[in-house]
Amino acid sequence: MQAAIQSFTVDLIPIDVLELGTRIQELIQDVGQLHTLSVGDLVVKGAEGGQEPVDVRGAVRYGTKFFDALLYFSIPVDQRPAVQVGDDGEAGMNATMLLVKRHLLWMALFLMLRGSYPSDADNNVGTNVPAFLRNICGMDISPRALADSLASFPLVNINPGWIKHIDWRGFAPEIRQRLGLGLAGYRQLGPFTCYPVKAGATEEVKAAVAWIVNVAQRPADYAMLSCTRSPAIVNRFKSLNKSLGNLILLSFTEDQITEMVNNKIIFARPVRDPRADTWRGWVAGGELVLNDPVKL
Repeated sequence: MQAAIQSFTVDLIPIDVLELGTRIQELIQDVGQLHTLSVGDLVVKGAEGGQEPVDVRGAVRYGTKFFDALLYFSIPVDQRPAVQVGDDGEAGMNATMLLVKRHLLWMALFLMLRGSYPSDADNNVGTNVPAFLRNICGMDISPRALADSLASFPLVNINPGWIKHIDWRGFAPEIRQRLGLGLAGYRQLGPFTCYPVKAGATEEVKAAVAWIVNVAQRPADYAMLSCTRSPAIVNRFKSLNKSLGNLILLSFTEDQITEMVNNKIIFARPVRDPRADTWRGWVAGGELVLNDPVKL
């Protein structure tokens, strides 16, 4: 009987969930970074006959966009994509290189002032371009045109962490001054340094405001910048802007908030979000650790 029962089986596969989870993590971890590129994303152009360019300048000469050219030379030779035939632009190469450099500057300032790359979905010249870029740096194209000029793929696929290695101290005084006035991730802190707390605010609110003022008055740090915010700060603040918005509503009068909006200290009057009261724990959490300063 025992032998007869043992023969009554089906082809079930035992699953080791630890092994399965480990292997799937290995497969999806790279694309899980979101900022990813594959060889097939690049469009590289060269001379007749599929001749490979020898450097970034040579690739751009034949119509390759800057980031495509730069990344092309970071790939092992035997893995590089096929080179397409482009038009020889040597005659205007000096002007092309100057324009590319100017576009790279505009892109870098977008990251610093807006906290994101110029969007390839925004085709308006003026509405979503910081006034400083239009009026001082001469940006006369749309964010979409800017993004399209630098890469054949969405710029968001490039991790913006490279911005932390820009030393702004060698740039024009106008650029350094504008960056010193406020960076993406710091704008919502402005009201707390410009206005006194309203009469009747609770001691908890006053303490939180004092804590924020301390953060705002310290040198700007990449750990706070929107596009490079550290995981520790994300975990502590959760939704920073919404939490600060809640605190603004508790800290200032309606007249003060209206004045903030009119003077563009903040973009709009905050709307209370009951899920975003993390400010209540900021003081108890101690001083914020910032050790990646922006070089201004």
